[in-house]
Amino acid sequence: VDLVTPMMTPLTYEGLIDEVIGIQNGYIEVDESLIDPAEEEENPDATAPNDQPPKPSTKPSTKSREKVALSLNGSDTLYAEVRNQNVEKFGSFLQDQAKALQESHSNFTNKEKDLTEIHQFVKQMPVFTQNLRSLALHIHLAEMVKSTTDESAFRQRWQTERAMVEGELCYDTIEDLIASQEPPLKLLRLLCLQSLTQGGLKSNKFDSLRREVVQAYGYEYLVILTQLEKLGLLRKREMTWGVESLGSPFATLRKSLNLIHAEVNNMDPDDVSYVSSGYAPLTARLVQQTCGTMSGWMGKEEALKEIPGRLVDVVQQVCGIPPEEFRNAMKKCGKGGNKHLNSAKGGGGRGLNKLPPASAAAAATDASGGDAKKKPVLMVYYVGGVTFMEIAALRFLSKRASFPYEILVCTTKVVNGNTLLQGLY
Repeated sequence: VDLVTPMMTPLTYEGLIDEVIGIQNGYIEVDESLIDPAEEEENPDATAPNDQPPKPSTKPSTKSREKVALSLNGSDTLYAEVRNQNVEKFGSFLQDQAKALQESHSNFTNKEKDLTEIHQFVKQMPVFTQNLRSLALHIHLAEMVKSTTDESAFRQRWQTERAMVEGELCYDTIEDLIASQEPPLKLLRLLCLQSLTQGGLKSNKFDSLRREVVQAYGYEYLVILTQLEKLGLLRKREMTWGVESLGSPFATLRKSLNLIHAEVNNMDPDDVSYVSSGYAPLTARLVQQTCGTMSGWMGKEEALKEIPGRLVDVVQQVCGIPPEEFRNAMKKCGKGGNKHLNSAKGGGGRGLNKLPPASAAAAATDASGGDAKKKPVLMVYYVGGVTFMEIAALRFLSKRASFPYEILVCTTKVVNGNTLLQGLY
């Protein structure tokens, strides 16, 4: 459905860790010094008075150590809070957490305590120690991420991506990157992004860029470029009566679904587009549109026609009635997919107008003995892979009081642009 988002660079903490380090099945491989630093570096203030709290080390050990696997999941309460935050926010957030731990320690050590209070403090020491270690770890990871995002090359790349999704042509930039031997995966991601957002590359640019890539990176990339064409990630613009088509499906989607929100507040976001500082993932917008408004898909039929692949409408009833069988829905929509959505009240079949109202779903939950105050669950399933950018956007929607559902994301794999293209090597 959405091949543009994987080619974009995420700007959330979790997404950037995946870009910089790489997350595999919920684990990252880091130097052992991040989780087990040398004693002299773990506490550089060892000579400080005893009433001062230990400070988390902000400099990883320079000693060569083996790589160790480290889990990143919601069981770490600090990570659960910070993983969806924008790059502009998570640095100051971690600083605030460090100050809070220091104040908590100082409040106890700077006052005389009775035995009961001392006993309570001792009981809390394991939690305090765990929080301190978690904070030190994420400070190290944040520094690694920030060292990348502060580079001029990273900022230029983000600006190029943003220009492309806004409809600009960046052929000169791509040619310059080829000439400067940009890492192949980064170059191919930009090349695919330009093709996807423009409905294909101009015929003359398509041939010249392919030739330059092969000359700069080697003839083995000719096979990779051919595979990108087969996948639809790279192609020429379509010709109509000898004239290149000027429009693109993505341009229609961008305008109809408001995929660009340049004024989003990254520190206190009010829109899913904060995950990339201005671009909203297409799938998150689709979920927001069908669930967040009473009209659902009404008025968006033209935009839905531009989504690649087959569109199948499976009607899900409420009040315990089993949903329509998928094979029956496939027969109704036909071989080409249900690209022309009809009103639910019209003849000839139902359209994908909207999900069952949240109030009705909540009533069904209450009737079955569930918690009426809890939002009904909406399952969003990605076949082929989902990015951390899209997951962060859906988590943001799910936490909003105005959004009527709690979203559960399921997928066959978590991917980014690099891992998606590495499968072609």
